[in-house]
Amino acid sequence: MQLTKTIGLAAAAAATLALTGCNSGPKQLTRTWDTWVNEKYSDNAYIHGLVLQDLLPVYPIVGFFAAIGDIIVLNPYYFWTEDVWDGKGTAYTYDNAEGATRSVGTLIESGE
Repeated sequence: MQLTKTIGLAAAAAATLALTGCNSGPKQLTRTWDTWVNEKYSDNAYIHGLVLQDLLPVYPIVGFFAAIGDIIVLNPYYFWTEDVWDGKGTAYTYDNAEGATRSVGTLIESGE
């Protein structure tokens, strides 16, 4: 009984240590999904903003599962295999939205 408890505690400690980098990392799935949603929103705010994001929470649900994938797989991988050893984080490279007629940056610059 004592051995089983010790093995269980050791396994829990190992799992906790392995997932300590779960929020540290490039969040590749989450940011890829966010970039895709941003592009779709710039195409049609009613469908991709009001309907699929607010009324029918399709985008938030998919974003939740993307975040889970990042937390369980990708972030610990990048954190423990690359970032810890060189002390530099792995960055996510953002793409500019294709075909967007305006952006927050252009609205700020124009004073609207």
